[in-house]
Amino acid sequence: MPDPREVELIQRCQKGSGDAFRELFDRYQRRTYWIAHNMLSNYDVAQDISQEAFLRVFRNIGRFDTKKNFYTWLYQIVVNLCIDHMRRASHNRSTDLDEVGGIADERRDPRETTGRTELRARVQKSLDRLPPKYKAVLTLRDIQGFNCEEIAEIVGATNATVRWRLHRARKLFRAAWDGKALEAVRDDEGDELV
Repeated sequence: MPDPREVELIQRCQKGSGDAFRELFDRYQRRTYWIAHNMLSNYDVAQDISQEAFLRVFRNIGRFDTKKNFYTWLYQIVVNLCIDHMRRASHNRSTDLDEVGGIADERRDPRETTGRTELRARVQKSLDRLPPKYKAVLTLRDIQGFNCEEIAEIVGATNATVRWRLHRARKLFRAAWDGKALEAVRDDEGDELV
């Protein structure tokens, strides 16, 4: 059930209120950025994706059905933009450790910071080997904390499909983590996995 305050904000946006749109932006900007960042592992691209998502929302808010959850629609836009970006990007891109690790906290032991940076880089490298639709569900579930029903709505699939993709994504991630080759096989949906 949509939040009544949010419905009121959306209705004001649909009537052209810039203040209402700014409030929606403030409410969701951080989360959209982190979804994009977790999927793409690049601060600048995540920022661009987040901004593009809000631009699309702004252009299409008039067609939004207030009986639906706004955040689901917004996150669907973000995930689709990320998947499109991943499909365009080369599979052989390198990961910048500074991007993955973020800015070091000077109060921490440098060995701990280095260890965390290396772990993040290894996780991101393993995630980057996954096909986009598997990376999307794994990121939304295990990093962002969405439940399978929410993910199904965001990615436009059934709950059963999301659970299957999540299961498959975890297997693929484990294989990538262990340094195993991800065989070029077709999944049940007829898509090539790598």
